[in-house]
Amino acid sequence: MSGSKVATQQAIASTEVFVPQADQWVQLRDTLSDYSANEALLLCEAGADQWVAWVPNIGQVMLGREQMVQTL
Repeated sequence: MSGSKVATQQAIASTEVFVPQADQWVQLRDTLSDYSANEALLLCEAGADQWVAWVPNIGQVMLGREQMVQTL
């Protein structure tokens, strides 16, 4: 395998890994209510794969890692 092909595959793999961080907006897989936004601002990590977040029109919530996807 050529060097450039390996570098390209590594770059793709690194962009697929999503590591949530405080002060980051994320997309929600499903909205929390009919009136809430479909994104959240991560405030702080609360435990393994658990985050305290702020969702517009809802307020402060606890989110599991499986409920969010990265927003670019």
